[in-house]
Amino acid sequence: MTAALRSMLYRSFATAFEYPDREALEVIRDGALAEALRQMLGAVDPALVADADWAALRDAGPDDDALQVEFTRLFDAGEAGPVCPLHGGHYGGGGDLQALEELLRFYEFFGLALSDERREQPDHLTTELEFLHFLSFQEVQAGSDEESLTGLRRAQRDFLVRHPLAWLPLMRRALAAAQPMRFFLELTRLLERFLESELRRVTALAGEA
Repeated sequence: MTAALRSMLYRSFATAFEYPDREALEVIRDGALAEALRQMLGAVDPALVADADWAALRDAGPDDDALQVEFTRLFDAGEAGPVCPLHGGHYGGGGDLQALEELLRFYEFFGLALSDERREQPDHLTTELEFLHFLSFQEVQAGSDEESLTGLRRAQRDFLVRHPLAWLPLMRRALAAAQPMRFFLELTRLLERFLESELRRVTALAGEA
């Protein structure tokens, strides 16, 4: 059950960092997103929901398009380019080719490929979270197969260290400096906390890298 919840959390965070269309705005405003994250994070580890600002995760702004405009300014195409791109390469030397190749090898090793339809880069935050969603779902599928579980946990450990946790803290600091709407800042803070707890979990189970 816990493995399934972790998989769902990765998927929920990935969806929350996509452009907020009308349906997403409704989920935010009616509190469904905040409540889902609160329940799942609390079930995985009560410490993850300590001092969380749930009101911020219900705040889509005063206008219908406020959160959409803010998403574009922060992550997509501000006046001088996005303030906080959702690409790891931006925070590690401008898109290091070796890092991108390593990401593709991670994906290809597990039989995955980037979607032509979505056209996301391999280092995009949602792509990396979808991959972790896949790996944690494979834990559910592995059942009691310890050999498979160990391999999956090692993959998660190495991926977390080398990719999202290598740059998400830098993005969060850039985000805070940009004085964003509080929704995005709290969402990023909760995600970072969840990823750090996941790294502790898989390291405890699979050992240090």
